[in-house]
Amino acid sequence: MTQPARKKTALSDILEGGAKLGFHHIVVFLRITAPLILPVSAVLIAVAAWRASSSGSNLLADAILVSVAVINVLAAMLAGGACMVAAAEASRGTKPNARAAIGFVLGRASRVIYLVTLLVIAIAPAIAMLVLPGLKVLGGYASLLLIPALFSLWLTANWAVALPAMLEEKIGIVDSLRRSVQLVHGSFGRALGTVVLGGTLALFAGALVAILFSIFSIGSENVASAVLRIGFALGELFVAPFFAAFLVVLYRDLLDRQQGSSPDRTSHRGEHSTSS
Repeated sequence: MTQPARKKTALSDILEGGAKLGFHHIVVFLRITAPLILPVSAVLIAVAAWRASSSGSNLLADAILVSVAVINVLAAMLAGGACMVAAAEASRGTKPNARAAIGFVLGRASRVIYLVTLLVIAIAPAIAMLVLPGLKVLGGYASLLLIPALFSLWLTANWAVALPAMLEEKIGIVDSLRRSVQLVHGSFGRALGTVVLGGTLALFAGALVAILFSIFSIGSENVASAVLRIGFALGELFVAPFFAAFLVVLYRDLLDRQQGSSPDRTSHRGEHSTSS
């Protein structure tokens, strides 16, 4: 028998729930992000300092810098996935385990990286339009770029919970995208708001840490530059946990609403996960 659909949780409540989840389990989240991100960030800072001190063109330093930067991005993707696993455990009332979350994601590293890369590519046009100082700078091409930007916003909302769905339900990339579209149906505004506002708040948390650390940038220009780089590296540790927490709270709310209107979905989900 179909039960009445549960009342939608307000966007403000989703953001508040994600913030509380992030703060309450911040130690566990840092145990995930620190070992995955800090070593690569340290190498990146060292290579950047070496490149800055070298005179003229240095192709070797540039190549190493780009390579380490790419590895840093991949490490951040895996850290975000592991934080999502830990956040999902916490949202179910289970005590999250940093080592188990890292191991779980590393076992699915290729899937996580491919899916996150696809999501970043999908959201890139929308971000570009938000960052640009108005459509006037685009001149006559504004109307042409507006179409992919709007499509990007549509994808951003509909694929908002693809990663938590993939990790929680143990499904493939294509199935996780379909699952996200299915869950987001009827909640487009809340999904888009969670990604945009949640992402902004997560970046703000990282920037705040970097700003607070920059207080110690006293001395020569080289010291100030080094402290600034270290501050950004430390700030990066806080971005993934909070963004993951926001998305997990959204995913849990959408899932609970769907299961509330269709009780058979729970057993179907369990069978799907087992067969995976």
